[in-house]
Amino acid sequence: MATAPRPFPAIDINRHKLFFCSLIVLVVIALALLIQLNAPGESETIYYVVSGAIVLVSFISLLRPMVCISLVLAYLISPAPFFFDVNYSAAITSVLIVNCFASILLASGFRTTFDRKSLRTFFFLCAMAAAGTVYGIARGNRASTALGDFYQIIEFALLLFLAQTLIKTERQFRVIANFLIAATIVTSILQMADALMGAHYLPHLNQRGIDVARTINLNGPIALVALMATLATARSKKWVMAGIGILAVNLIWSFTRGLWVAALAAVVFLLVIQGGPVRRMVLQFTFFTCLIAAPVVYLSGLGTVIADRISYSVLQVESASPEEQVLSGRRLLEYFLILPSVAEHPIAGKGLGATFEIAGEAVLEGPKGEQVDHHYIHNLYLLVAFRLGLPALLLFLVALWKYFRKAIKNSKSLELSLHTRALLAGLIAAMFGEVVLSLTSPTFLNHPTAGVLGCIMAITTNALRPDASLQSES
Repeated sequence: MATAPRPFPAIDINRHKLFFCSLIVLVVIALALLIQLNAPGESETIYYVVSGAIVLVSFISLLRPMVCISLVLAYLISPAPFFFDVNYSAAITSVLIVNCFASILLASGFRTTFDRKSLRTFFFLCAMAAAGTVYGIARGNRASTALGDFYQIIEFALLLFLAQTLIKTERQFRVIANFLIAATIVTSILQMADALMGAHYLPHLNQRGIDVARTINLNGPIALVALMATLATARSKKWVMAGIGILAVNLIWSFTRGLWVAALAAVVFLLVIQGGPVRRMVLQFTFFTCLIAAPVVYLSGLGTVIADRISYSVLQVESASPEEQVLSGRRLLEYFLILPSVAEHPIAGKGLGATFEIAGEAVLEGPKGEQVDHHYIHNLYLLVAFRLGLPALLLFLVALWKYFRKAIKNSKSLELSLHTRALLAGLIAAMFGEVVLSLTSPTFLNHPTAGVLGCIMAITTNALRPDASLQSES
């Protein structure tokens, strides 16, 4: 008697989320590498396609607010913004953000009530940005540049407000935090593949006979420290260690002192705010990693290059041409050029869009032997004082102090699972690293990092409702 064939067992996606997410990530990476390997010199093709796909999916997902905000972050974290003109990239981000707002309204049937405190913060930042823009244009600053500065403040404010509105539960926090980390890891892998093929969008390092493209990922320290914080609580430590390894290689390959210092500062801050098994696990992992990595770095010849970068490349300064010497000291030169202007306009600054005269040699790919009207300022705190005045700088520093006080209190007082607490502490520590990084890069008020940091500040200070299904992890 023939027996009926057994049906295939149903696959429970919720039980295999890690597997399916990993499979999707691997497919994306494989497609990206396939396109890049078959079209060397046209590595941007994949990013044009990805950007278009993100915008398309954003319209399709107008009834899913969590998907929409994830798509905004996916675009901001990806390498795509570096390929487009900054105005075009800002336009893409604006479309994604507008879709996110529309999604909130549509999903709630236009019955959403926004938190008053979040609204006050949002409108205050908008008012400050608008006042700085009007003042800057009235002073004669270029309108396009002033509006660009205005947009970057608004990008930070919008993602801060959206995340405050959407991320209310422990599970939602975990989804967004893990998505941030995964997107950063994928970006790191793609950057390293691009660097091996000499992608033109990546800056180059030519030192000690080594000529390589640098994988500068400003979100790298954030994901690295967040993963390190979860070492003691993660169920699958091998995945966490793999992610840390990828991010660590990417950071070393960046040959960027600011990123190294930011990562170190964030790890130290994590050790200060986290005790017990987290601290021990981080210290043990760091020790054994350095024990293994140090000989590899030394034998590869990168040790001397890294040592030169840490010591401000003494050999480079001694043997460099006058133009390269000016370039290596461009950040110090900014202080001498900008501080007198801050002293001249200490209250209101020079307005958004303000520029300053600087030697062309001190600007990357700038004209040699000429003075140029420069806009970009590496130091965030100098930037705020120069354009918005010392009162605005003081207000910004107070806001940072209040943020850390509230976020740390949040991580200790909320009834969350141990893994969520560790992830929360990791992101708070990462924000401290960004505060340090802001001495060399204006990450808080610069596209595309402004929106990412606004989102992280929101999700680490929201009063998250505990999820009973996650308490078993404790």
